[in-house]
Amino acid sequence: RRHTARAGRRARRADSARLDRSEAVAVPALLLAASAYVAGTVVAATVGGPPWATAALVTTIALAIGLGRREPMRWLVLPAAVLLATAGHARFEALAAWPPPPLAALSGLHEVEGIARADEVLDGSLVRVDLDVTRVDGQSAPGARWGGLRVSLRGAHRTVSEGDRVELTARLDALPAARAPDYAAYLASRNIDATAAYPARFEVHGNALPGWRNALHALRRRAVTNIERVLPEPEAALAAGILIGKQGALPARTAEALRLTGTTHLIVVSGQNVAMLLGVAIALLTLVMSRRHAALATLALLVPYVALVGAEPPVVRAAVMAVGIALASVTGRRTPGWVYLVQAVAIMLALDPLLARDVAFQLSATATAGVMVVAPALRDGAIARLPRAAEGWAAALIEATATAAGAALAVLPVQVAAFGRPAPWSIVANVLVAPVYEATFVVSAIAAVVGAFRFGASVGVVLNLVPSLFLGIVDVIWRLPGADVTLHAPLAAGVTFYAALGGAVWWLQRRDEAERPALDPGGVSGLALTVGLAAVAGGLWIAALTPTPALASVTVLDVGQGLAVLVRDGGHSVLVDAGPPDGAALRALAAEGLHDTLDLVIVSHRDSDHSGGLPELRRRLVVRDVRASRSTLQAIRAEGQEIDIGDRVRLSERTSVEVLGPPVETHDATLSSINDNGIVVLVRVGDVRVLLPADIEAPAESWLVGSGEDLRADALVVPHHGSSTSSTRPFLDAVQPAVAIVSVGAHNAYGHPVAEVMARYRDSGVPVYRTDESGSVTLRSEGSRLWVAPEHASTPVPTRTPSRTPTPAKR
Repeated sequence: RRHTARAGRRARRADSARLDRSEAVAVPALLLAASAYVAGTVVAATVGGPPWATAALVTTIALAIGLGRREPMRWLVLPAAVLLATAGHARFEALAAWPPPPLAALSGLHEVEGIARADEVLDGSLVRVDLDVTRVDGQSAPGARWGGLRVSLRGAHRTVSEGDRVELTARLDALPAARAPDYAAYLASRNIDATAAYPARFEVHGNALPGWRNALHALRRRAVTNIERVLPEPEAALAAGILIGKQGALPARTAEALRLTGTTHLIVVSGQNVAMLLGVAIALLTLVMSRRHAALATLALLVPYVALVGAEPPVVRAAVMAVGIALASVTGRRTPGWVYLVQAVAIMLALDPLLARDVAFQLSATATAGVMVVAPALRDGAIARLPRAAEGWAAALIEATATAAGAALAVLPVQVAAFGRPAPWSIVANVLVAPVYEATFVVSAIAAVVGAFRFGASVGVVLNLVPSLFLGIVDVIWRLPGADVTLHAPLAAGVTFYAALGGAVWWLQRRDEAERPALDPGGVSGLALTVGLAAVAGGLWIAALTPTPALASVTVLDVGQGLAVLVRDGGHSVLVDAGPPDGAALRALAAEGLHDTLDLVIVSHRDSDHSGGLPELRRRLVVRDVRASRSTLQAIRAEGQEIDIGDRVRLSERTSVEVLGPPVETHDATLSSINDNGIVVLVRVGDVRVLLPADIEAPAESWLVGSGEDLRADALVVPHHGSSTSSTRPFLDAVQPAVAIVSVGAHNAYGHPVAEVMARYRDSGVPVYRTDESGSVTLRSEGSRLWVAPEHASTPVPTRTPSRTPTPAKR
């Protein structure tokens, strides 16, 4: 019976294809136009070059797959495709080359007025506010607009809501392209043209939103407030994220677990939310009308929902697709869903070509392509090999697994390129969490309503079981072996992966011809299917696959009068000292793009300017381990592991952090002061060496010089902030640094760094950077050369290639 039914379906589809051939041809023709425009935009965003190169590429591809081989008139499609691809390329280049707004050229202290784009977002211990600037120093913009400004605040302040008028006095800085190019590109994609940290004055005035937008914003805030009344944290933050996309309230540990399990996409408003909303609405409306009319009627819900949650690219893309699918349902078309995906992507790129570089848009489009293109092939292939699983719970399990696997495989290269985390357990996590996610969406909606009533808290005891189960599953999976792995792959690896994935999908579809879409199999339709699959599976999101610089970094953070040094390589991060207790290290880490996890914090000694920031770090971030000497751990009352001379921590094959001394636990305490018993750390990146001697003074320096240890280093963090009791001549002669960095606060009460000490470095020909002048100073190396990148521009330090042969350490 099963084979007879399959044959019947095949015959009906063949008859339908013959009867509706004109309709089938029309859809791929539109698909070809959309694919050509998308291809041209993506080539411009990834490869660049002149538009004629894109035209040549499209022509070559079209001829290679036989465009126009069946009918001479179809040769007209070739120049049309080339023209659209060239237009996409030229439009992207024109917008990318558009001069930046005036705000991007400003620096120094300014009076700024602006309108908040959205509610403030908590980022560690900082609060982030994005403004559309309206006036600078009392002047209106010389052009159409001043630009976008991201403001970082610390401490208690008045809550900033979307549409609030803000006035501030702050130092404006350009996007940190030299220090963090990925972060700068992200800010540019969000239309941020400058940044300002810790303004001297920050005032919030009345709201400037129009009446209808103010009402929507009030509705969003009311929904969040109601959810918080019904559910505890972090379940309330999870529910708010799933229902209306409110971000920034999840604890760092929970956010890290979601990232490592590949389930972060579930707590942002995206196409899945739109699909669930329309699905529920259609199910209810079909009780009183036909399914086609219900599909058309539900489109009335799209505009208010998109406006309510914010018109982010993933939501707009899903809404455009929903319109196309609903209209196709009403008119009786049987067009595959992925066709509407390509068309929606083309429409959005036509409106804003720069979306080709937006990671959120790439992830959304990629995941949808995986669900629509890859998942059906996986599902049909599994059922063909397991015919007994074609019905019942087994079929549902196969469907859920195929959907999760298709999405996970499609987003894998983009996820690796954007975050360096492949999330190997993402398929398992998404299969287990999927039914709980849908239940959590319903619970979130209920909580947003019942929170307005007195009985909401009592109902919340029952409702909380669902989001708690969601977080419990994620928490279990992220603890599995291999969940926290890092991976960096070049562009070629991503292209190869998508080519292999497309080949696998094609092979699986060929295995079951009856399951192929009912489109005209020849001529333009065959070309459209090939080009469409290529565009969906390997076009748009290739923009995310930019090569990651294979460099390790050692950053002396600007924490004022204190010390905190961040060492990163291979996706791992170690912080040496935690800065003063005012949270300066946390803010500096956020400026470096580190918002969630530290693998290790090493505390050199108990002084508060080195250890005081640890409690705040542990409260705001996921700190996996703390190491210090026994006496330091006891003095600062911190849980952690003891560290001793000779201990070494490896971040990667080339980068390690090693303890050189002075006497800590295994030696007699011959050095009396706290400073002299501080831990001295040597960072090795291949042949490049960076010495971090904490606050040691002349006695400890003398001990190190006489210990037989090889102290030579390419870079030196100046001991004790440039105090007169440190940086003795024998010590400098032993280290022979090529560059030195002083971590020091501006106008500090100690007079650091002392002029006499700076003269010693100057007489030795060693250039010195100061964090009070240059900001955070980053040293980068691939293992043989050293680059110095200060946060604020100054004279560059020449690179030096180490020529030494390290001598064995003498204990």
